[in-house]
Amino acid sequence: MKKNEQLSNLYRFFCEAEGSQHIASEYAFDKINGLVKKFQVKGILEVGLGIGSISGILLALNRNKPDLDYVGTEENDFCLNALAGNLKEDYSRLRIYSDLIEIPANKEFDLIIIDGKDQNLQAVKALISKNGILVIEGDRMQQQNSLQQLFPDHKYTHSISLKKNKEYSPFPAENWQGGIKIIFVNPTMKQLFWWFKEKYFTKIKYQYPGRYMGGDVTK
Repeated sequence: MKKNEQLSNLYRFFCEAEGSQHIASEYAFDKINGLVKKFQVKGILEVGLGIGSISGILLALNRNKPDLDYVGTEENDFCLNALAGNLKEDYSRLRIYSDLIEIPANKEFDLIIIDGKDQNLQAVKALISKNGILVIEGDRMQQQNSLQQLFPDHKYTHSISLKKNKEYSPFPAENWQGGIKIIFVNPTMKQLFWWFKEKYFTKIKYQYPGRYMGGDVTK
């Protein structure tokens, strides 16, 4: 099965799951997984696991990486009960804490995904690796501002899609798929090059929002 087909099937599964009204867009999942592949991410921390859509899709798409360290926070009982059923065989690869301050201080993550609230958000500064990546799903302006202040040497971009929502998604089919916000906390040359390209193509997308360019040109 091709990667795009596998991603679409996984996304459709989570779209049809109970509690799916707040999941990310298919574009966002593809973009996050692209970061995992491009920058050889070995450890992921997700703040706000929800029903497991991001963790479930990333773990399923990276089963060839059995040593991928995936940690998440969640305290909502409904979500905690849903995770095992939604992740199935990949649930055993996920470690869950109720909040950030419970995570061992010696842990370090290459990618931290902000997909929920945590009053101890400043704790990510001690948990992210030297050249780590922050991904913010959704608007979350207050959290974005707080994180940018924590990392004064960061580079930020907002990655957006040129595609509309799929008919089976929980979002209106006439709306654009939601994007993601990406922060390189202390970028390497490789990350700077990727960031520059992404900023450029995002600008083009904003200028020509109705134009489909034949796929994701930012990979």
